[in-house]
Amino acid sequence: MIGVSVSLHEIIYIVQLQTALLIIDEKMKIEMWQEVRMEKTNVWNPFEEWRHVTVRWIKVDISREDLKRFNERSNWKGLVQTISFLTLIALTAALSYFAFLNQMWVLLAFGLYLHGMIYGHFGFGIHELTHNTVFKSKWLNQSVIILFGLLYWPYNPYFYKISHMQYHHRYTLFQNSDGEDTANYVDLGLKSVLLLFFGVFRFRQLVVSLARLFTLKPTSKGWRQRGYRLDLWEQFVLERANDQDRKAVHQFAVISLIFHVVFAAAAILTGHWFLLIIITLAPFYGPGFHTYLCGIHQHANCRVNEPDYRISCGDALLDPISSILYWHMEYHIEHHMFASIPCYNLKKFSRFAADQLPPKERAVPRLIKLAKQSPEVFGSYTQWREKYGWFKGI
Repeated sequence: MIGVSVSLHEIIYIVQLQTALLIIDEKMKIEMWQEVRMEKTNVWNPFEEWRHVTVRWIKVDISREDLKRFNERSNWKGLVQTISFLTLIALTAALSYFAFLNQMWVLLAFGLYLHGMIYGHFGFGIHELTHNTVFKSKWLNQSVIILFGLLYWPYNPYFYKISHMQYHHRYTLFQNSDGEDTANYVDLGLKSVLLLFFGVFRFRQLVVSLARLFTLKPTSKGWRQRGYRLDLWEQFVLERANDQDRKAVHQFAVISLIFHVVFAAAAILTGHWFLLIIITLAPFYGPGFHTYLCGIHQHANCRVNEPDYRISCGDALLDPISSILYWHMEYHIEHHMFASIPCYNLKKFSRFAADQLPPKERAVPRLIKLAKQSPEVFGSYTQWREKYGWFKGI
């Protein structure tokens, strides 16, 4: 344990030194990996191959009056969703802390397993908040974006927003235009399932995120999961962003660094270091099966270069708790059709337009069906990666 005689300056110096060494090691690994990869596969270069397309999106028929009704934002509903989400996070954090204080190690392991699983859903909250639809008041929306961004620090919300709003929603699954996502392959083989349930430690992502944090690079673990060096898509997005957006990305990187250095120092010096495990390190442990179960339906087995959202996006039905954790994005077709509709209104809108939308299935049966369909749609995973995955840098 570090005693109170250690100064904050010394703590920062030690962390910076360790981070510098990790950066050097990470750079060497990335360069070696890139050399091998360039020999084997093509890599999409948006600086040379990106193109704008004008898409005439096909949506459901709805009157302006009805759409305006569903677009209505509410501070109260936004607070209910936000507080419900944070309460679920707090419950698993409290369980873990209780087990730690009482040296109940089996319960502690179970508590951290649940906590890490639920904590990973912060990315979905940030996603919805960057649409500026959760709250009627802009200042409240921005305040919660900052709070979530600090609690889930490997996910710079202002960096993510540029890619998501300017490319993914504008060019959904159009190749050479949407560099954020593509039609996803679903694999439920034994190895994949074991990783989803038992691949609970992500040390490399922690190292890379710390390296970016301490060098003020925008973090993107939540939606790119790349190395220390920005990948081509990240470079492209940042270079094409306007000055205001780039400034917001940098400012948040600075705020995040200051906050977490001060938080870490305070937690250690006051003897409450376990807070680092349930907050600072929480994005890097826990199983991924629940976020996968919720999120893979978005664009799995979907058709690329398709102007009809009912074909380029997918829905799934979730239980009420999972829906809160997922910020109701299981209504993903509806979300892409009208991104202006707040997440808490999507269910009502979906029922309103049900006769114009595909029938919905429960998440687990649909996931199994998607896993069976993926080889039929794409061939093998390798074939999918060579045809579609390279747009995501896979």
